[in-house]
Amino acid sequence: MEFDAEERQTPCPLGLIAATVALMTRYADPAPGQTASGPCDVHPLLAKKIAANLLFLQHHPELPSHFAQVMAQARAQWCGMVEHNAGSAPLPAAHAHPSMRH
Repeated sequence: MEFDAEERQTPCPLGLIAATVALMTRYADPAPGQTASGPCDVHPLLAKKIAANLLFLQHHPELPSHFAQVMAQARAQWCGMVEHNAGSAPLPAAHAHPSMRH
């Protein structure tokens, strides 16, 4: 099978959901003894990745619109948490790649 550089593949929604839940689990229980970085170093990165995954799920073409609404609400909560706890700049607006839009 040839890979066309112009063709973008949409990730499997179930895989993306599973990965996001795994990240959320890691965020909730960082197990600081298992990594070189402490939880304070890892938490902001995990939260940003979780918010990004929720954005992709919100705009995933294979998921129903009511699921998108739930993902948008969850992403808003995670973005607020990232901005509040990390004191970082706001996350980018909710713009997904065109292949991820309905």
